[in-house]
Amino acid sequence: MGIGWIIGIVVGVLVIAGIVYLVILDSKKKSRALEEGELTHGWLVQANDGLFEDGFMDLPGLVVVSPDRETNDDEDFMTELADQIMELKGEDPDECDDKGEAKIAKWMADETYVEGRRDKLPKSFTDGKTVYLVHIMIYRDHLPGKRLGPRRKIPCAIIWDEKSLVCTRPRSKEELRKRDAELDEDDDD
Repeated sequence: MGIGWIIGIVVGVLVIAGIVYLVILDSKKKSRALEEGELTHGWLVQANDGLFEDGFMDLPGLVVVSPDRETNDDEDFMTELADQIMELKGEDPDECDDKGEAKIAKWMADETYVEGRRDKLPKSFTDGKTVYLVHIMIYRDHLPGKRLGPRRKIPCAIIWDEKSLVCTRPRSKEELRKRDAELDEDDDD
């Protein structure tokens, strides 16, 4: 066996050890968010396209979420807000009419997932309400059918500290019953 083989084996072992370490670290963060975090929901702004298809990888996305329950539960308001933010994707911040829109357009231009990142949306954009644009890790095992569907509302857990920790969470049985009842109502229409 030559030195090249030995180096290749060592590099391979180091890569595998690195991957195992990252998986364990991610699992610990996910467990902490689910155990200690506030169980709430976010409103999907955007997600990696792969999450809308069958697959096995957990991937990131962006949601809007408010620490104020009344605001966060206002489906019309939060859905419209998520739509408005998505419309700013691809806009040149220098060409926006409003400073708040320019700031959001700049955030939307950067598709890099940054764990723990949350940006407070300008009050001029949120009718004075406290709402954040939050980077989220979307775990397939928390999604019906292990993929995103057409609904914007995504159950999540969030730790509201200086560096937010947020991830999707499995739906409770009560939430699943409510969703099924809503789907049955939609079928009747």
